[in-house]
Order: sequence, then C-alpha cells, then structure tokens
Amino acid sequence: MADNIETIPEKARWEMATKGLTAAYIAISKALKEAVGQEKFEEFNGSLWHEAGKEAKEFADAHGLPTENAEDIEAVTHLLAKASMGPEFEFEVVEASEDRCVGRTTHCPWHKRWKEQGVDFDSCGVGHQKWGEGAAESLNPDFTFKLTKNMVRGDSHCEWVVERKK
Repeated sequence: MADNIETIPEKARWEMATKGLTAAYIAISKALKEAVGQEKFEEFNGSLWHEAGKEAKEFADAHGLPTENAEDIEAVTHLLAKASMGPEFEFEVVEASEDRCVGRTTHCPWHKRWKEQGVDFDSCGVGHQKWGEGAAESLNPDFTFKLTKNMVRGDSHCEWVVERKK
C-alpha cells in the first residue's frame, strides 16, 4: 500500500507522534538510569537537553518571535515546547513583567508517560532545567531559567522562572 498518511486526520497523527516520542524517551530513560545510575543518567540527560534548548534562538528567528524581555522568552519556550514535543502540554503564565516571568504546566506529555510506565525516579528534572537554560542563553543571554517545581518530584505542577540577570 502506498503512503496514505493523509487518510489519518492531522490531529490524530500529531497525538500519535507525541505519545510515541514521549513514551519511547521515558522507556529509554528508565533503561539508561537502571544501567548507569541516577547521577550518570542526569549527566547524560542534562547535556542532551541543554543542546536541544539552544535551538530556541533559531526557532524564534525563523518565526519572527521577539526575545527582548522575560515575557518574550517565556512565550518562545512555551511555543517551542508545544511545537516540538506535542499538544498535551497545558501552559500558563502566572507572573509576567519585563524582568521576570513565571510559567507553569499542569498537563505534560512527559509526566503522563512517566505515570503510565510506572517510573519511580526523576526522569526529567535535570533535562527540563538544562533545556530551559539552553533556551534562555540562546534567546537572550541577559536572562536565566530556573525550574522551581517538578511534578515527578511530587509537586502539583511544574513551574519555572525566567529572570533578568542581576
């Protein structure tokens, strides 16, 4: 049968791709952590996600997105995460100014797959932190990114702060 991808509705394809990506990554993370331990897993995972985050500048430039202040950087990271990792994310901004912006998510495909697969270790905290650092550094080096809450560590949501360096 020829490639009939168009016979599957776009929304269904997008949901399938997201679930496949996040489920495979969580399974690989679990296997890697079991093989090398949490510390080595975090070392590997952190460097991988930091490099991925650095693509934020190219993304912002390609789509004409501003990166002048904390709110801009937050908006780009939300959009990039959803565009590259799927529609299951639900983001909100809980504080926004030129110098500081606080973002939050209560629905995340990574956390959902983590629960579905019964993972019992922090599979994404270092990755999320390093991705955000890489993104903030590439978008505007005058800003920092800090993960302050993490659902896989028991918080009700993930939360992070984009802030102008002092």
